[in-house]
Amino acid sequence: MDIIDLSQKKPNFPDGLALCLGTFDGLHQGHQRLIVEAGLAGEGEVGVLLFDQSPANFLSNGKEKAVLTSLDDQITLLKKLRVDVVLIAKVDADFFTLSPEEFIAQYLKPLHLNLVVVGEDFRFGKGALGTPKTLAKTFPVLTVPLLEEGGVKISTSAIKASLKEGHVEEAMAMLGRPYEIHGKVVHGFEYGRKIGFPTANVCLKDPYVLPKGGVYEVMAYVMGIPHHGLANVGTNPTIGLLQDPIVEVYLEDFDQDIYEKTIYVDFLTYERPEVKFDSLELLQAQLQKDKDWLRARKK
Repeated sequence: MDIIDLSQKKPNFPDGLALCLGTFDGLHQGHQRLIVEAGLAGEGEVGVLLFDQSPANFLSNGKEKAVLTSLDDQITLLKKLRVDVVLIAKVDADFFTLSPEEFIAQYLKPLHLNLVVVGEDFRFGKGALGTPKTLAKTFPVLTVPLLEEGGVKISTSAIKASLKEGHVEEAMAMLGRPYEIHGKVVHGFEYGRKIGFPTANVCLKDPYVLPKGGVYEVMAYVMGIPHHGLANVGTNPTIGLLQDPIVEVYLEDFDQDIYEKTIYVDFLTYERPEVKFDSLELLQAQLQKDKDWLRARKK
């Protein structure tokens, strides 16, 4: 797969390119449908236009917006989807001043596209005034109907909403895979180890959307090896030393030193909410119940 930074290079595709446009945060089933349709309808290579950072960050008064997938995550997923070309556009303040026609002239016309593929709700340009009909004045356009899951339109915002409610299985159905976050394992307060429940504290690589606070069944990957486990998302109120939520992962039957290793955490099932216990002994008793629940999930 070719990865091209449009701020450094203006490529040309003599054999044509079917280019998919969208935000692509999450690369959910709707996004994947665009790529499939581009491959079926286009005569040349299939490409996807990505942004070097989330456009939403420029619309949030400087507050970094949480994402489902970082740029690196999107590139990794697109490789698995066998996309031929990834184009990366730089997002800055000037980007949002471009009219739909200016966006087409600056970003799309130089590529000599033979097809543009978008979802039916695709909007672009200043004021989101550009539509698939705007694109069709310049290029052949394939407009793909929106997909639904359980009567809900599959979208990045719908997936975020499901995660915020702890409905990770709903999110999984819309994504076409488990929701995954990753980061390095770092030292914590080690209270879990003291009560026989050692956990890996995950320092997130990117500002991922965190599922609703609570305990989840997960599949975690360390050095490519899967491990069944539990994840707690929250502030660990029994200990009472945290203000911001973190992710702690317990790996079943695992005792290796993985500090500074990257861990990938796939959320599978919600077990229970996070609870403040009156003592470490009560917390320990609940954690044993969580272990028993996890083992029962394997049967």
